[in-house]
Amino acid sequence: MRALSSLLAAATLALAACASMPPSGSGKYLVYRDTTGAPAMQIDYPSDYFCRQVEAVAAGNARCQPQSAADRMQAGAALRYDPPGMMVEAHYADLVRCHVANSRMASGVELVRPCAAK
Repeated sequence: MRALSSLLAAATLALAACASMPPSGSGKYLVYRDTTGAPAMQIDYPSDYFCRQVEAVAAGNARCQPQSAADRMQAGAALRYDPPGMMVEAHYADLVRCHVANSRMASGVELVRPCAAK
């Protein structure tokens, strides 16, 4: 009986931990937010599925969302992910953030159209 009680307690704790984790977003716009919650960067992916794949390995301040925040951004660039040979639009709060974000590219990511003001 004691083992069953311990097992139930562990299961309850595991469920509570899962319930307290923030849910993954949905939508094709991966939006990174600054400490105030304002959009700092957004990457437009071709699908919700691909966005969620990237979100899973992205920084904790990034979430996929169904609506674009690009209208609040002041700069943009185009990136190519290879593989799979996919072009994406990237939006940044300002030119400085664009240049900083693209000063070091991750393996397989290429800057195709450099940072420019919108």
